[in-house]
Amino acid sequence: MVKNNPLSADVLTSIFRTSPKDEHRIINRESVTIEFKESYCHSSMAQYFKAIASFANNIGGYLIFGVADKPRRLKGLSEKSLEQFENLKVEEFTKALMDYFSPSIQWEHCTFEFKGLSFGVIYVQQLKKKPCICKKTYDNPDTKYSLKEGDIYFRYGGRSEKIKYEELMEIIDSTRKYEQQQWMLLLQKIAQIGVDNAMVFNAETGDLSGNGSSIIFDEALLEQIKFIKEGEFVEIKGQPTLRLIGDITSISSGQIVIKETEKKVVKAIEPHDITRAFLSDEDVSDPIEYIKRICSLPTANLPLYYYVNLSKLPMTTILEIIREIPSRSAGKDKLIQRLEGKRIQPSIIAKVTTVASNEKRKCKEKWLEETIDLDTADLNRCVQSFLCLTVDEIQEHEKYFKQTLKKIYEKYFESATPTIASLIRMAICRLDEVLYLEIYAFARR
Repeated sequence: MVKNNPLSADVLTSIFRTSPKDEHRIINRESVTIEFKESYCHSSMAQYFKAIASFANNIGGYLIFGVADKPRRLKGLSEKSLEQFENLKVEEFTKALMDYFSPSIQWEHCTFEFKGLSFGVIYVQQLKKKPCICKKTYDNPDTKYSLKEGDIYFRYGGRSEKIKYEELMEIIDSTRKYEQQQWMLLLQKIAQIGVDNAMVFNAETGDLSGNGSSIIFDEALLEQIKFIKEGEFVEIKGQPTLRLIGDITSISSGQIVIKETEKKVVKAIEPHDITRAFLSDEDVSDPIEYIKRICSLPTANLPLYYYVNLSKLPMTTILEIIREIPSRSAGKDKLIQRLEGKRIQPSIIAKVTTVASNEKRKCKEKWLEETIDLDTADLNRCVQSFLCLTVDEIQEHEKYFKQTLKKIYEKYFESATPTIASLIRMAICRLDEVLYLEIYAFARR
């Protein structure tokens, strides 16, 4: 099973869906997994803790800073708020959170750039060992932010409230089952290693018990250590090693606090980004995110194989990733069809002599002569004639065709009629398939 990154460009862009009529009005509302804030203030971090604890006690969720309320609009963080969020001290925030709640809550954050604005995003993981209980009172003039010692908070719709009986009993039952499963897994690992070879590490005291050479770490402890790429190895002097993002700064009561050394900035991927990066031969850092983004779009007629090649992944892996993405968009099914073999078929100019067929032939000749004049050409005929080009013709004039389609896209696409806009997309997809599908197939023979 492929695990999706909760702070990936694809996931965050889908959360920031905007209205087709107003690009700054956000469609998503506050929910079980989303809460919006207009600004971020580091000195008021305790005001965010109730929502964070509520997410942790439910299924996890996002605390997003920079979205105005009534109406819900994309505002972005002010320069002061953005500076505070970007300089957020992970160890300081985590310590304050641990002062108010136990057990410790796992969270991560990033700055998200969307439509020229910057937003702060905190993602809270669902706790495996619930419930998370408030252990310290916090009084606030606005009672919705106040915390009370002994309370358990839970996410109901768009609200963070004291947990109700039914949800509490469900948590207790789930926790009991989880502990039973963990004991069984631990005993199985000991059985595989052998009692004489196993050693048990006590995270609270730091003691190792046993006479063997193996050390058994509890999974919950391992998850508190953040790796550069979870589940992947980095070769150091020939030895496979997991490298930390930051340094372990302290160990106390079984808690490992990580000091991050890098700021994480995620940029949104919009349809025009997918097209422009392809037409500009941009070497994007995470090509799979561009492919995944198509799943949430109404059309799958976007460059695809350029990113498949950049990913260097087998098609089976890419299809597995796409199939596991939750999406109700028609783009997902169409994308899978394209990945499984559906192609854009070239058009054929009719042999009969008509005004339309003659104009197409003339326009096709100009493509091959590399003399297309976009200021005087009929845009419709121009794009239609491109779709009549053969594979060999496109490959022979690759550079010119890509540059010309880029000019057409940047100059005319936004203002084009739906019919012509669709033709432009098809022409770009045809170029992508001809240039990169064959390369991909040949490289994996």
